[in-house]
Amino acid sequence: MLELEKVDGILVLRLNNPAKLNAWSGAMREDVQKALASADKDTAIVAAVITGTGERSFCAGADLTDPSMSIPSAAEGRMAAFREFYFGIQSFRKPLVAALNGLTLGSAFQAVLLMDYRVAHPAVRLGLPEINSGMPCITGSAILSWCVGPMLARSIAISGRFVGAEEALRLGVLEEIVAPENVVERSLQVAQELAAKSPEAFAETKLWFRDLTLPALDAAFARASEVRAKENVARSVKAGITGFFAGERNKNA
Repeated sequence: MLELEKVDGILVLRLNNPAKLNAWSGAMREDVQKALASADKDTAIVAAVITGTGERSFCAGADLTDPSMSIPSAAEGRMAAFREFYFGIQSFRKPLVAALNGLTLGSAFQAVLLMDYRVAHPAVRLGLPEINSGMPCITGSAILSWCVGPMLARSIAISGRFVGAEEALRLGVLEEIVAPENVVERSLQVAQELAAKSPEAFAETKLWFRDLTLPALDAAFARASEVRAKENVARSVKAGITGFFAGERNKNA
């Protein structure tokens, strides 16, 4: 589910679950976290690039077939695992570039916003569609509000709409738009450019930005854990996921 490749001192992490739009399971997120932690200690690796397999999706977010998503008693552990995953991304001391090859949704959008640089192509769409599957958008609202401001973040979160690449570029959510065939190549170039900075200065700057956001992010995860443990919210999530898959079956019928 996760492929690793080294290219001129850069670790390329490729999410490889195209049948599910590269949606990540808990195991895939753990693999990403472990790969970044290992690369952080490896002096032969100067930066990392993360991308997806196929032309449709970078990552559609959490795998909706995970039964724990609608179990109230699983909420605390689930949120703790996501918090650890995000902290691992924020704590990676070297340049981390997102090479977006397609849809970037939900927790994947959140994770990408915690990275250092984002390269996409014109057809890429990003968003926080959780509300369309009956899920409160708590952590995503917090992270997006740091990037675009609370009013626009509210609009995106409560509508569940997708943001196109050009709009994302205007909002500062993307740094570059290139041709689809150039996304990974340009991301590798950016990673090398950032790796040419002082490693010590780069790392300490990144860690300071991480620490600036920790109180708000911890508060968001605490709230998400509390909310997702509610029985009525769990029913909303279960109904939303059921409706999503019913809609997919109808589309493919």
